[in-house]
Amino acid sequence: MLISDPNQQLDDLLGTSIAEFDMPDAVYARAVGRYQDLARWLAEYWPESHAGGEVYPQGSIRLGTVTRPINPRGEYDIDLVCRRDLLVTSTTKEGLKADVGLGLLRYVATSPDGAPTCSQGNRCWTLDYPGETFHMDVLPAIPDVEARPNGILLTDRHLHKWQHSNPVDYATWFRGRMATEYMQVREAVAVAKRMDLEDVPDWEVKTTLQRTVQALKRHRDVHFADRPEDKPASIVITTLAAMAYRGQASLFEVLVDVVDRMPELIEDRAGVLWIANPVQPEENFADRWRAHPGRAQRFFDWMDRAQQDFTGLGDERGLDRTVTKLAESFGSGPANRAGERSAESVRNAREDGLLGISAGTGMLGAARTRAVPRHTFHGDAPPAGS
Repeated sequence: MLISDPNQQLDDLLGTSIAEFDMPDAVYARAVGRYQDLARWLAEYWPESHAGGEVYPQGSIRLGTVTRPINPRGEYDIDLVCRRDLLVTSTTKEGLKADVGLGLLRYVATSPDGAPTCSQGNRCWTLDYPGETFHMDVLPAIPDVEARPNGILLTDRHLHKWQHSNPVDYATWFRGRMATEYMQVREAVAVAKRMDLEDVPDWEVKTTLQRTVQALKRHRDVHFADRPEDKPASIVITTLAAMAYRGQASLFEVLVDVVDRMPELIEDRAGVLWIANPVQPEENFADRWRAHPGRAQRFFDWMDRAQQDFTGLGDERGLDRTVTKLAESFGSGPANRAGERSAESVRNAREDGLLGISAGTGMLGAARTRAVPRHTFHGDAPPAGS
């Protein structure tokens, strides 16, 4: 009597749950507006010091993997690079940090939209916006002349040497891993919203790889809620997930396959666990595990748990049990809201006479072949013609 692709409703539940982690479109648009305003102001301010530069996003906001904080009072981190076009021989880490800080403080003094305040951290400056659910971490940088055009050198209060980075090329690599699906999703959004392809905002395009990274980041936050200092860094999760991704269409299949393959992609180089930066192979994203070896084992333990939890989703039968299992991975809020939307979809399908039962999941959904006859839930015969 059925029915649809056995993974389809599970995919819908997963996708709806993970979409709960997205930054709301209105908040995203304000965040983009804020950092664009900062970039415009600094572009006019910098010539006074005879060196130009650029402000641009990095990290999850550039990759499309922003994930809502697990704490309801938490804020989204918007990571920005503030690159000054200075030679490494013409400044110091301390001087660069102070120079960028001065520019930010002068920007704040102009009372820009959002009325931000500015504070200093170990590596960056932070702009806090009262009443907003996000803040901006602004990381001072200069060009890395040995890695042109996009390599940069970063400051760090606790490290003596300049730190190499390349968030632009990393984002290009990450998007390259999902290029085919990204274009397919982008085209689908353009058709659905009757927009020109080039007008579709990046944040409205979500591939299975991006959703998988978000799912893993949220599962990590739930798993390490009582010991956040042991959480694996987002760059570790994102890099391994992108390396493991093989382009499958089903979100459930991608999630399970990626989690299964991620631990195998960590190299052992003469006893040192190594996750190479794909655009700067000499950089090891797992380098901090050398100082905290217990965190490496806790990473592998978490991977085992994630594999059990995500694989187990496919073993459950019935919407309620699947939602309960989702709640263990993502928290009750996202799981319950996804369940409510699925139940609403089922009610609508039932009213339209399009209800089917998935042979693979035991869950009700819109039938692709023969529909389940309507019933009245209290023993009466269905109305004629049903």
